[in-house]
Amino acid sequence: MSRPTVLVLAGGASNRFWPLRDKLFFELGAQSLLERHLRQLRGLGCERFIVVTRPDTVDAVQTLGRGAGAGLRVVVQNEPKGMADAVLAARESLDHDPIYVTQAHDVSESLHAEMLAAWDKRGSADGLVAAARVDSYFPGGYLMLDGDRVTSIVEKPGAGNEPSDLVNIVAHAFASPAALIGSLLQEMSTPGADDAYERAVSKLMAAGDFRAHVYEGRWQALKYPWHLLDVANMLLDLWTSGAESPGPDYEQREDGVFIGRDVRIMPGAHVVAPALVGHGSVIGHNALVRGSIVSPNCVVGFGSEVARSFLGAGVELHHNYIGDSVIDAGASLGWGATTANYRIDRRSVPSMVGGERIDTGREKLGLVLGADAKVGVNTSTMPGVKIGAGALIGASIKVTRDVPDNERVLDEETYGRY
Repeated sequence: MSRPTVLVLAGGASNRFWPLRDKLFFELGAQSLLERHLRQLRGLGCERFIVVTRPDTVDAVQTLGRGAGAGLRVVVQNEPKGMADAVLAARESLDHDPIYVTQAHDVSESLHAEMLAAWDKRGSADGLVAAARVDSYFPGGYLMLDGDRVTSIVEKPGAGNEPSDLVNIVAHAFASPAALIGSLLQEMSTPGADDAYERAVSKLMAAGDFRAHVYEGRWQALKYPWHLLDVANMLLDLWTSGAESPGPDYEQREDGVFIGRDVRIMPGAHVVAPALVGHGSVIGHNALVRGSIVSPNCVVGFGSEVARSFLGAGVELHHNYIGDSVIDAGASLGWGATTANYRIDRRSVPSMVGGERIDTGREKLGLVLGADAKVGVNTSTMPGVKIGAGALIGASIKVTRDVPDNERVLDEETYGRY
């Protein structure tokens, strides 16, 4: 049976992902999340791909598409104006065949396999919507149901006002692209909140026959930078179980330990499952790596510990503790710098996003350090702190607040006050 055309929405600005770079191009193992997404759907029989992306990422997306063996067309969304605008940007590339709208930064084990199998058996249904069951409030869209039919998506209803326990996952199949485009055009002309896509789809649901596929497997939306830790943990589990591979050039030396080419693990060092060490990296004497992904060409120096963390390519550590942290490519920490990852009052760690203090829901969360940032010797960062790309943090400073990109911090006056 012919598979629907896959429409991948990849034009977002990733503002909530700061201080990390574009989430779709983060490499975990031998491939980026976007490449994994394309390969996964290609392996499920999908042949036609349209990727909607920003002007500055067109070349990167085309290169990834070729690497994934996916025949794709790249469409430019000139400004990140939301999902409705992204779909409309692709309308000239759509024909009469069904479409499958996805986001590559929603990472799952087997969601797409289940969705496509369910689509094959849909009968006369106009659409199929993926959903996950939750037992506590999730700040996203909820499905409203009438028996087996989905009648609308209620965006962020607020705790206590949820119409069901099913949250919307952006994996939506539509029998008629024309009907979707028409509804989107109508809603885009209506002033209101930035939920034109959900409103347009809800109108189609009210008039047609849309069904929900409840996905019971693991699923992780990559919305905030600390979500990368959950994605890394999921992939480590998939690699360990053999369900997926981190890449053809990784050797599995024991259950859950994957070592790349030209890796040097010095005497006294330990790599404890689950863990991946990328090509050309060095794990120094008496260092410990556990529950973590260390990307290619990193140096985990003498006596350092990396626990439940992600290190981007070319990161350098010098006798550091890195716990529950994300350190982006090219960043480094001087001798004795430490990431605190646990509040002594045992409350969950908060974080500032867009000027709003939000609860990460994580008991442990260390540092999120942007690309090419440098942290001086004996400096400490408090739980949940984010430091921007290119920032320079001096020695022996207690960093308790987020630091912007390219900031030079030589004292605690601004970024070290509680």
